[in-house]
Amino acid sequence: MLLTTGASMQQVLKHYLKRLTNLSSSNKSLLLLNLPLGQFIDIHELDFLTSKPSFHSIEQLIAGKNNIYLCDVHDSRFDKVNEASNKLKKLDRTEQFIEDERGAHDLYVGYPMIRGKLSDGSPIRCPLLFFPVSLHVQNNKWHLQQREEEEVMLNKSFLLAYAYFNQISLPDEFIETSFEDFDTESRMFRTQVYELLKNSPVKINFNQEIITTDKLQAFARFSKPEFEEKERTGELKLYPEAVLGIFPQAGSYLVPDYELLLQREEVESLEELFLDKQAILPDTSQATREEQTFTPFAMDASQENAIKTIKSGKSLVIQGPPGTGKSQLICNLIADYMARGKKVLLVCQKRVALDVVYDRLKEGGMEDFVALVHDFKHDRKALYTQIVAQIEKLDTYKEQNNSLDAIFLERTFLQECRKIDKLTTELDEFRKALFDHTICGLSVKELYLSSDPLLPHIPLATTYKHFPFVSLDAFLQKLRYYEAYARQLEKPLYPWKNRVSFSQFTYTDLEEIKKTIKAIPIFGQEVKNRIERITGEALSLSEIEKYSPEVEPLRHFVHVAQTEEQWAIFQRLRDCNHPKSCNLAWMEEAESKLLSYLQGVGIERSLPTEELTNFSNILLEAREARAGFFTWYLWLWFSKNKHQVASVAAANGLLLSQDDIEILSQKVANRLAMEDLLVNIKEVRPISNPYEPEHIRTWFHQQKKAIELKNLLTISAFLKKYPHLVDLPFTQFTQKIDELSSLVQDIQMARTSWKRYLLDVQVEQLLTNHQYADELTRTVQEDFDSLVELDRIKESMDSIELDVTHQLWDYISATATDTAGLDMVSLVENSLRIAWIEHIEATYPILRSVATLKLEQMERELQESILKKMQIGRDITLLKAREQTYRHMEYNRLGNLVTYRDLKHQASKKRNIWQIRKLFTAYANEIFKLIPCWMASPESVSAIFQMEELFDLVIFDEASQCFAERGIPAIYRARQVVITGDTKQLPPSDLYRVRFEEETEDTPELEVDSLLDLAAHYFPQVQLQGHYRSKSLELIDFSNKHFYKNTLQLLPDRLQINKQEPALSYRKVEGIWQDNTNRIEAEEVVNLISQLTQQWPEKEIGIVTFNFKQQNLIQDLLEERALQSGKNFPSSLFVKNIENVQGDERDIIVFSVGYAPDAKGRMAMQFGSLNMQGGENRLNVAITRAREQIYIISSILPPQLKTEDTLHQGPKLLKEYLAYALTVSGGAYTPSPKPAKGFEASQLLKDKLVTWNTSLAKELPFADLTQKKHEKYQSLLLTDDDLYHQSLSAKDAHAYTPFLLNKKNWPFIRIYSREYWKDKTKVQEKLSRYEHVEI
Repeated sequence: MLLTTGASMQQVLKHYLKRLTNLSSSNKSLLLLNLPLGQFIDIHELDFLTSKPSFHSIEQLIAGKNNIYLCDVHDSRFDKVNEASNKLKKLDRTEQFIEDERGAHDLYVGYPMIRGKLSDGSPIRCPLLFFPVSLHVQNNKWHLQQREEEEVMLNKSFLLAYAYFNQISLPDEFIETSFEDFDTESRMFRTQVYELLKNSPVKINFNQEIITTDKLQAFARFSKPEFEEKERTGELKLYPEAVLGIFPQAGSYLVPDYELLLQREEVESLEELFLDKQAILPDTSQATREEQTFTPFAMDASQENAIKTIKSGKSLVIQGPPGTGKSQLICNLIADYMARGKKVLLVCQKRVALDVVYDRLKEGGMEDFVALVHDFKHDRKALYTQIVAQIEKLDTYKEQNNSLDAIFLERTFLQECRKIDKLTTELDEFRKALFDHTICGLSVKELYLSSDPLLPHIPLATTYKHFPFVSLDAFLQKLRYYEAYARQLEKPLYPWKNRVSFSQFTYTDLEEIKKTIKAIPIFGQEVKNRIERITGEALSLSEIEKYSPEVEPLRHFVHVAQTEEQWAIFQRLRDCNHPKSCNLAWMEEAESKLLSYLQGVGIERSLPTEELTNFSNILLEAREARAGFFTWYLWLWFSKNKHQVASVAAANGLLLSQDDIEILSQKVANRLAMEDLLVNIKEVRPISNPYEPEHIRTWFHQQKKAIELKNLLTISAFLKKYPHLVDLPFTQFTQKIDELSSLVQDIQMARTSWKRYLLDVQVEQLLTNHQYADELTRTVQEDFDSLVELDRIKESMDSIELDVTHQLWDYISATATDTAGLDMVSLVENSLRIAWIEHIEATYPILRSVATLKLEQMERELQESILKKMQIGRDITLLKAREQTYRHMEYNRLGNLVTYRDLKHQASKKRNIWQIRKLFTAYANEIFKLIPCWMASPESVSAIFQMEELFDLVIFDEASQCFAERGIPAIYRARQVVITGDTKQLPPSDLYRVRFEEETEDTPELEVDSLLDLAAHYFPQVQLQGHYRSKSLELIDFSNKHFYKNTLQLLPDRLQINKQEPALSYRKVEGIWQDNTNRIEAEEVVNLISQLTQQWPEKEIGIVTFNFKQQNLIQDLLEERALQSGKNFPSSLFVKNIENVQGDERDIIVFSVGYAPDAKGRMAMQFGSLNMQGGENRLNVAITRAREQIYIISSILPPQLKTEDTLHQGPKLLKEYLAYALTVSGGAYTPSPKPAKGFEASQLLKDKLVTWNTSLAKELPFADLTQKKHEKYQSLLLTDDDLYHQSLSAKDAHAYTPFLLNKKNWPFIRIYSREYWKDKTKVQEKLSRYEHVEI
């Protein structure tokens, strides 16, 4: 979620700069009116404690002397020595604490002191010079040592304030003045300082006493009003006062960064700055391949996912609750970026956090490529030594990388990476397939657990896709209703089993149904009577209906006959056996020929038929004679037939010309042919006037109709059955056909009316079985409503649902004796689940691998490859890092190396040594090739690196404790940013450093203190989930519940948990609260520490108090005990309060609660920082530091804390925690399994397995089931239930979790839902075998 911003980047930078410079009176480097105990001591208090004046210490410092003797640690004869020693001890403790916390060295001798007011009236009382020193005890004497790595320096805070209020600019050369070449004789040194100030823009009255008098004066203490009244505005003067104390200076190195950023105006808002910190990668659409990831340290899935997100180019906020492997993640990130030739910077203000990461990288052999800078001045020498050493190793690096082992290493790395990718892809597909509910509405896992292939089921291979489970409930509801009615109404012998749908019927229809049932038998008898009158035979309704299709053909038959004449011709033809009488083709040919003879010249009509042949011969002689002139005249003269020919020709309107004779010949030929054809026709039936076309046509038309009737007769089943009807006269036949048609029509109308209520089969039974009518009437009267409802259910189903319903009912009906108690819903659910399982397994064949050794083998191979990759990952990372050091090196013509030459010179010289920043500015590229990873505090980052995007990745650790203004400059130096921390832990703390606070406008950016909270508004967030610190559940369970909403994945050690010893021990003492301390508790703590260090000398122990004074008291008592016993406590032992214990962890943590009644028995409910806003986070930090054991030393019991009226949660949670600790201490702690969110009990395999075996139980949050013997945990049983589903990846489930279980001594087996579904007996045998394995 982005902040709604109204502030420009310029406004934000100015405000942040103001916080850093803090020119207010709270800045002890500007205004030191008094000397708080534990932070400062007046050097003059040491005057003559060693028989030397106090100024002797200043002379020694100026002379560069080391080991300056201050006073004895203890002198029973001289109280002043003891007082000074006590102050030095507290100051040393503070300095040591700061070094332990931040790695910074903030102890300086300030001399001389400036006193006065700036031109605006701001009071000034501060050192001019700072001499970097440290305290140590040698031979029971306090000594002051100069820090050789650092030089004397001017007070930058003063110079910044002077420049700001006097509106002048001070040269960098003046601010960074080096005193290396100043004289070591004190007066000469002071004279040179005088000359320096004289020639600078800073105007200070240099008191001559400082030069001429070799002594110090006591540090004068003032109240602020006294001081302001005494000093004059615009006047500054030096005084011979010297103070040894804590003067944090590193923050001043952030100021130039802000001044530069304000000049550049690069971005317009914080939002733009943060959103710009995304790495630009060539292609982020593809998942990061294994071979592109170099992670030589163990990791879990949440860490791996975070790394993948970062490698995709995104900047990220990583919430890392206690013990979740945040440092491990950072190490892997650093290794990965180094291996890819990238530059990475780790920023943290907590020394221990940087040390943890550095030590882990060192274990991996990477320390040569990592620069750890706690204090950029103090650590310069070590850094330069490291740079030179790297340059001198170049040839060795080349030789190592060019060896055959290196080549083999890279090849093996690549092979294992590709194997991991392949196996992960397959196992991811398995997990996806197992829980994918998009295919049918349920996951296949749910299908496995809610079906059984051994129980009844029907094949639904063609219909199952119609029934996705997301919409199945509606169908199942219909099915339940259906079955309830079907048990009565769908029985095989139920009269209405087969029926029309009653769904739309009302009680009116019921009456009509009964009337219909009654009317049908009566109608059937009437029909029989009518058909008997027609045919002479009594037929049933169905027999008559067989002839229903013939009604129209019979009517057509009548239509074709049409007349009595035609009917008579048909009747004659029916009995005619002449072969041509029914030959329609011959008839059509004959008609055509006859008509053709009459056309054209026509026929000769005058001659009788019998003379035609003779005349034809005579006419032939005439035709032949007419062919010649002489022959023709001879024929005319002598032929006796000429007159006959002439007469016939004349009768036909012709002469005896040659043409006419030809025509007459044609006519005669036509007549002869026609007569021949008529002879055949007469055999069928004579034509009344065969020489007239109309008569011919009529004859043939009648004959064709008769043939058509005869053909129709042959195909009429009715007329075949009753041929006597055709013998009837046409009028009677027609009447019979009309009666038949009417009867059929009446039957059809009746059928139509019956179909509304009855099926044909019911009608037939009614027509033949009169008792059936009574049964139908009775049952419809009784069951009418049920029939209506059942049929409405059927109609609400689509066709597929109805088919499946019938299929189900048929199965249940057919197997009723074998499947007693089986219902349709169970049957269809089991059937559908099995069908969908087959479908999903066909889509994802990998699901079947559970039934074989394949999945187990894949899991084993994945684990082996991950381990191999991790084992060679360190060598690969080092190989890549070494390669960067000698890439693109340049040589001169003599073959001498040019690259690194000047760098080596500057890093190895003994005098005029450059500051780190100067060296870096000149040789950044070369330094980065040698040392690609850097670790430093925010202040050191600004002091060392120029303001450029130098780093590919900048990582912030413990960012909840980093003020936003201290982190911004490092972010500007990054291309990509990762912010790690925990919002449930400590907020930022000044820790003796100054920070300006003021009322701000309602500006969201300026209301956020920590860098973590600020970044969370702009970057995506992820949370690490695996908790690895606590060996017992009870050590982290409280925090997990109250602070992390049970999101942490807890895995204690089995051997530890089986000890059955409470990990929290609550020890009540009778302490008294006095002066914010509880001495009785403190003494009990010291006694306990003595006991624990003797009992377990190898254990690391830490002590945590709830306030600073109790911390100091315990420290004093521990020192006294060590002095008395002559034995020092282990160096790993710490004593801290809840404000500064973040980042630490120990095997054993001892709490001193401190709160107790006072001497009068009164209990003050004052909870200090616990009752502040977010105070509960301090408690969270404190109670999560232990790996193995927590001892709580308390003078009260939880009910004594009255927290009802406290403003914030801190005190309330303290009371709850003490009550929790008391419960655990009493042995009453019981772990609880993790709730199965998003899973119903029916979807959990473990709920089914636990019923099989009494030794299995759901008890622990990190396993599905546990197996116990004699109340001790033996092993774990894992399933593919919720914990498997919640695994972040296939690697998580199949590799990282098994690794961790083995590491924590937990034997385990895994059983999958498909195994349970496929063969429950085999699963039982597997469980039985595992139960009897001895652990």
